[in-house]
Amino acid sequence: MTEIIGDVQDPAEMMPTPWPDLTQLAELNFRHKVGIIAQRGSREAKVGRDIAVHAARAGIPVVLFTGYPPATPPTKLLIDETPAPTATQLNASAKKLIAGQQPRLIVIERFERLRQEDPEPQWDDAPYDPIDDPTNESWGDRLMWTVRDVRVEIPTLFTTVVDPVPDLSRPLFKWLHVDHPAMVMTDVCKPTLVVARTSPESVEARLEVDPHEYRTGTLSTLLWEPLDASNT
Repeated sequence: MTEIIGDVQDPAEMMPTPWPDLTQLAELNFRHKVGIIAQRGSREAKVGRDIAVHAARAGIPVVLFTGYPPATPPTKLLIDETPAPTATQLNASAKKLIAGQQPRLIVIERFERLRQEDPEPQWDDAPYDPIDDPTNESWGDRLMWTVRDVRVEIPTLFTTVVDPVPDLSRPLFKWLHVDHPAMVMTDVCKPTLVVARTSPESVEARLEVDPHEYRTGTLSTLLWEPLDASNT
């Protein structure tokens, strides 16, 4: 039986973000794995940290896996700077107490940092079996299976980046390699959002993958004023 880790919460209860439009579109609730893709170097690329800090300031216990922790983390924010965390470590983080409470949200920035755990050797394994050789899997496949091994009841937010300005007029597979982390994200996160800033106050978002399949591919303009970077 698959072990599901973490507090069971109301499936309709969504985690807050600093931007109400994003809160509604991302649907960070219950067991959802949610993915957000932004351009490298943009302020939107820090969306994971921004959401983690915002939720923690609202009193929600949050675990943030990041290489760039906020300068002044709230007391309800648990930061894990493990360079290459595993699914087991993410699962275990849902059991840790933060100010006496179990986490209600897990955020991992640059989810491609996840490391697949080495399989336990079996006594009857044939050495160098080309069929079972994990090196035959692509990097993208290994990342996909690692993310699928994250099994928690609470919502989990994954982020990654792309180098060019996101082309929201076309599906990701039209302009990214199949093994790119953003492409892997579409296999494991529902919803997956691609975002790009269009004005000082708004961001355009493409719903690349969605739990409600009829919305996949739709574009939305979100009110999304940049946060003060000095506060995070």
